Amino acid sequence: MKALLIMNPGSRSGRGKKSWASIESRLREAGADLRCAHTGGPDDACKLARAAADRDTIVAVGGDGTINGVLDGLLQSRRTDIRMGVIYTGTSPDFCRFNNIPTKPEAAMRTLLAGHSSPRDAARINYRDSSGNIVTAHFACSCNIGLGAAVARRANSTRRYLGDACGTGLAVLRALAAKEPADLELELDGEKLTLPAADNLTVAKNPYIASGLKLKLDLAPADGRLWALGVHNKSRAGLLALVPGFYSGEVVSAPGVFLRGCHRLKVRASVPREVEFDGDPRGFLPAEIELLPKAFELISDPL
Repeated sequence: MKALLIMNPGSRSGRGKKSWASIESRLREAGADLRCAHTGGPDDACKLARAAADRDTIVAVGGDGTINGVLDGLLQSRRTDIRMGVIYTGTSPDFCRFNNIPTKPEAAMRTLLAGHSSPRDAARINYRDSSGNIVTAHFACSCNIGLGAAVARRANSTRRYLGDACGTGLAVLRALAAKEPADLELELDGEKLTLPAADNLTVAKNPYIASGLKLKLDLAPADGRLWALGVHNKSRAGLLALVPGFYSGEVVSAPGVFLRGCHRLKVRASVPREVEFDGDPRGFLPAEIELLPKAFELISDPL
């Protein structure tokens, strides 16, 4: 194995890097040809993965943000000869949970060295940055438009103090208090419709959407499907009543919740609406999202 380890020193509020020395030592002892690169900013994982040369494996050592950056860089490079691996050192293991990758570093290294891999789906997204420029990126978990971006921003700043579940729970309550619904114009696989007074639209390739929040959906990592779930026409009390369903997953069958399977969708709004995917706010509508079936090769335990 000729691997590039892309390591995030900020994962788990800086505590993740305590395992770096043992990770490197263990992999080298097992015969892996390693190069290590450390990220210093939010775009570095993508840039490093996109520019990787003479490697057959790129390993994200960090949390979901690092995983997404490595995935995005790998897909932007358009190289099909590189596999992706993960040694998780973050706080909210949504990607690992869905893709059957151990979250303990020692177990993750055993999985990585075993080298079992299989193709996985991803999604390509086009959205706008703060200057209105079109940005193209990729995700493998979920995208949220509306409240989800506010939840992610608040959770990212509070989880380091309150822990994953409590930090996210508080972020959800604060986002509900400040909600500002807007009509969303959707086009799902060519069908146009309106989601009136929408608070949030989730586009999911992974049923685990954030720190214990989940959707009880029939989804698999390489089944060629996306789901769109919209919460709309709800008062603050109505939204609060849905919160337990986001923890149990049963919100998908709650009255008045929009749910549709799709492969491609476009989303617009008449007012600015923020876009978040795989744990971080990224930009703004309008956005276009397209499923990419079996887009990359991932090392994991057998599904």
